[in-house]
Amino acid sequence: MTKRLAGIVLALLAWAGLARSGLVPAEYFPPPLTVAAAGWALLVSSDFPAQIATTCLRMIAGLLIATGLGLAVAIMTGRYQLLYRMLEPVVGMLRVLPPPAIVPISIFAFGIGPGLFLFIIAFASFWPIYMNAANALQASEPVQLLTGRSLGYSRWEILLRLRLPAALPEIVTGIRVGAGIALLATVAAEMLAGQSGLGFLLYDAAFTLRTADMFAIMVVIGVLGLLFNALVRQASRLVIGWHLAMTALGGSA
Repeated sequence: MTKRLAGIVLALLAWAGLARSGLVPAEYFPPPLTVAAAGWALLVSSDFPAQIATTCLRMIAGLLIATGLGLAVAIMTGRYQLLYRMLEPVVGMLRVLPPPAIVPISIFAFGIGPGLFLFIIAFASFWPIYMNAANALQASEPVQLLTGRSLGYSRWEILLRLRLPAALPEIVTGIRVGAGIALLATVAAEMLAGQSGLGFLLYDAAFTLRTADMFAIMVVIGVLGLLFNALVRQASRLVIGWHLAMTALGGSA
């Protein structure tokens, strides 16, 4: 914890030093204290907390959809090898599309509304969740398969009772990556097609040259990323606490 705080302090000092060095115009790169004052003014306003809540709700909803779909498709490809190989080239093409690239066609399909944001967020965060889960299920140990067969398990029972639990650490990692991408996709969608949320406020502040507000909103987005990462990490302990304990035990050996 102390080292993390020291890293934050060093980053703030570097920021302040660069802002006051004259290398960057002050009006485009305000110092931390100016940004902090702007951030406080935003936080105490009546509208800003609601905008934070809007972004968080969109992100969480999109991430939940991506998690459900990603795990469902991964389980199907884990059961049917042909489906896994058929989806490989499609996944390879679609996963590299950045969220802003699908905004125009999404507007045509869903209009400007909740469906637009949910689709973009779920689309962007689906791929790391699916790929981690699918690859982990494909990499099952032969001993697991032989043990399941010796116990008389069917293929579905081997998948759900042996392969899936063994793949949980990689699945959790995919969800953590997906959570970060979901926040990025939420902000990007709000910037390009939103009329509310932190992305919309960031776009508005940038193009009205309110640079202190712009930096303050970016800091808030960064803090949200840290908070969501911590929440997913804590939740993962409920699912793979056994794996983390074994890893710690192996590291101390």
